[in-house]
Amino acid sequence: MFALWRREAQDRRAPQASRPLLLAADAAALIARARVLRIAAATQPVSQRAAGDSRSRWTGRGLDYAESRAYQPGDDLRDLHWRLLARTGKPYVKVHREEHTPALHLLLDLRPGMVFGTRVRTKAEQAARMLLLACAAQTLAAEGATGAVGLSLWRGTVRSAELGRGLLAVQRLAQRLQQERIEALQPDHLAEAPETSAGVFAAWAQRLARTLPEGARVLLASDGAGWDAPDIDAALWTLRSRAEVLLLRVTDPVEAGLPADAALDGAVFVDLARQQSGSWPDAAARAAFAQRAAQHRTALLARWHARGLRCIAAGVDQSDAAVLRALRVAGM
Repeated sequence: MFALWRREAQDRRAPQASRPLLLAADAAALIARARVLRIAAATQPVSQRAAGDSRSRWTGRGLDYAESRAYQPGDDLRDLHWRLLARTGKPYVKVHREEHTPALHLLLDLRPGMVFGTRVRTKAEQAARMLLLACAAQTLAAEGATGAVGLSLWRGTVRSAELGRGLLAVQRLAQRLQQERIEALQPDHLAEAPETSAGVFAAWAQRLARTLPEGARVLLASDGAGWDAPDIDAALWTLRSRAEVLLLRVTDPVEAGLPADAALDGAVFVDLARQQSGSWPDAAARAAFAQRAAQHRTALLARWHARGLRCIAAGVDQSDAAVLRALRVAGM
């Protein structure tokens, strides 16, 4: 369910026709907040891992001692804990913590439907903030010693770029977000067919899956509109088979329940997903909308969970501190 609205008359609360996606001052504040809360951690094993300098939960041959365990046939004799053997008379081996630097790829959804927000900011702006917070948190937690970071911007087509590694990648990400512009919703945005959007995403995911190293992380910042299409569903499954995928899903309260406000009688209701527009719905229509929205959300979450995707939901008015807490819970 993907509902938008705009006024026929000029609204003093309407967003400017064009403005930066992210201000420089906001970017600096987000990076500083992420620096305080270093939350990067590995969450699951994969078949291949790239050696590096950041701490992980995998154990193996590394520099950091983790624990000792009883010797088992086949263990490397170089790992014997000689002092413990002398003290107990039983063979033990040392287990070390393996260093790990996962590659990270970021997708920011900037399709027309993301240029919508009835609270503090638009969904596109909130998605950009969440993406920068997540990238900075993971990078700074490893003292800048992360794997390669890539960025894809989805606005009609998907534009991709490599950002480098470490703090430099975070700074480049902030610069790219500042260069992007928020454009006001136009009537011709209704012309794009959902099938075209799904095909663009599917093609991008297939290209990315072929180039990502195993054990990489992919962060998708979007509202998830249209992601129940078969092409996108298959693309998400392809990505998940290659990498750990986390969806940062941005929503607006209006998408869960349309407000009952007499001041909105002159508004135009626009549903980009269904390519429909009309007058503001009455109470019965609003109740039906809320029910369909809840059912759609439940179905989407169940589908993503079945595909092994993890999802962090955030409203356009959710604070940066709350987003960071959610990232920490997710093991970012």
